[in-house]
Amino acid sequence: MEIRYDFEYLIHLLYCAIHDVQPQEKPAHISFENVFELGKMHEVGNIAFLSVDRLREKPEPALYNEWQVFYFHSVQRNARQLAEYGAITKLLTENDIRWTEAQGTVTKTIYPHPEWRMMSDMDFLIDEENIPKVREIMTALGHEVHYKENENEVNVYPEKGTAIEFHHDFFTEFYEGSFERYSGAMNSPFLHAVPDEENSHKWILDTTYYYMYTLLHTIKHYEYAGCGIRRILDLYYLRKTLSDKVDHDLLEAAFEKYHFTALRDTLFALEEFWFEDKPADFDLTETAIDIVRSGNHGTADFFLRNSLRRDADDSMQKAKLRRMKRFLFPSLEELYEGHPAYKEKGYSLLKCRVLRAAEHFRPSEIKKMLHFFKRIKNS
Repeated sequence: MEIRYDFEYLIHLLYCAIHDVQPQEKPAHISFENVFELGKMHEVGNIAFLSVDRLREKPEPALYNEWQVFYFHSVQRNARQLAEYGAITKLLTENDIRWTEAQGTVTKTIYPHPEWRMMSDMDFLIDEENIPKVREIMTALGHEVHYKENENEVNVYPEKGTAIEFHHDFFTEFYEGSFERYSGAMNSPFLHAVPDEENSHKWILDTTYYYMYTLLHTIKHYEYAGCGIRRILDLYYLRKTLSDKVDHDLLEAAFEKYHFTALRDTLFALEEFWFEDKPADFDLTETAIDIVRSGNHGTADFFLRNSLRRDADDSMQKAKLRRMKRFLFPSLEELYEGHPAYKEKGYSLLKCRVLRAAEHFRPSEIKKMLHFFKRIKNS
């Protein structure tokens, strides 16, 4: 393809690495610095380095060395996370807690080299009744532990090492009351898993449900705050390694019922265009730009824009006015969520709003509030 933009050259480098072919030399108008920054932003810079290393005209020495260090760091991080994974799963087993997995720790195994698939945290699915137990265990170990009461999950942040999240379901319904589509399509992980032959506390998720979860998780990120290039590369390896092992009738029925089919097909088309060199039957420009701009974990601006679009049943202007009203006059539930101390003291809705208003009229907060309204206006 014609390489016009920095992100297109990054995609080209990734394509050449995964297909083991010689990359095209960098076009004069492309910036190695920008390509590297995009690679880091999307957590694929380590894979891109494998192609950069095959170029005749490499980046200037300082940048090349930094890129090479980034690659070696991904290898080291993978080894460290593997050790951390072993320690966590041993702890779960010793405390009679069963678990299963559906995110990065599994997705690594479908890549040709696990260090290629960078992972920012580790996610485990456990029985809901074990959430308090895990919280106590992790707190006793001296880790920083955050308990999200509204979703009944535990987030653990070791002083050194990888963050860990413990969930009791694939999707929760709290998130702006709009996760019913996802939780309706699939939930109750242990109904779709079986015990591992060597460790009865470790449950292996059915291939069809892992495949479905990966698709839905990617769609969720895209619909809410944006998803990055790495997640589209996940789809490439997902289809390449598992597509012929899943129940597609079950998948199609769920995706049709909960209205995921169109977006799924769009993301598949982009995956094929980027990583299989297959032309699309429709314009993918807007989708590609959204993914590139959102980075691997999405952005606050994309979250705001997408939530306004979902709320714009009558008009975008009315959706923006409703969002401003909601910001100025939040519900008691939202106030309790943002200010746990209000909930602990049992403050009324009126008192919560007065206290919050007093906070927002400090000079530093006024600036943030005006910025928020500007973002709404420009969304």
